[in-house]
Amino acid sequence: MWLVVVGIAALIAWRVCAVVASGHDLHAIEVAARAKASEILRAELARAAAPPPDAAIAPYEFLATLVAEGRVSGLTRVAGGARDLWRAGDYLFHVRLLNKLDRPLLRPPDDLRAEPGLGLKFELWAWPAERHQTSLALFFASTSGFLLQGDNGLHAGTRARPEEGDASPVRDVEAAPGGAGKHWITLEQAARR
Repeated sequence: MWLVVVGIAALIAWRVCAVVASGHDLHAIEVAARAKASEILRAELARAAAPPPDAAIAPYEFLATLVAEGRVSGLTRVAGGARDLWRAGDYLFHVRLLNKLDRPLLRPPDDLRAEPGLGLKFELWAWPAERHQTSLALFFASTSGFLLQGDNGLHAGTRARPEEGDASPVRDVEAAPGGAGKHWITLEQAARR
């Protein structure tokens, strides 16, 4: 009988250790994604403070341009699709620019003159790259300079579109003096120059 009790205790201890290790792994993934989102946010704000003299779009830019200008590193472009989508580690990153009518553009248009005010505002989104990851963090940043984290119920993979629908915290950020609303927490506020 004591052998059965020892066996069950060993099995429970093994399972607890596996769950704790899994939690540490997910936390490390989220911390890395947060750091990358912060790097992108700061690169956008730095570019807005000092855009290149020959900039086609100013003050903010798509992620491809930030990478090409050397403002952000460690990203790999995700091929195909209608968006300028990039990957770092276990997360996907997407920056979309807004025109003066707050119309989002997922990629630069063929004719920049057709989109007046393009780049006056931006939104950064980050979500898990793989569906099998059970990471709950969704990251958002915008022109306001806030980096936010929200609960991620179902956004994972290259086909996910957290930037569409009601997920956007922009109204909450603009309305609340401390940053985020009830579904988002403020991780940091980068200084706008």
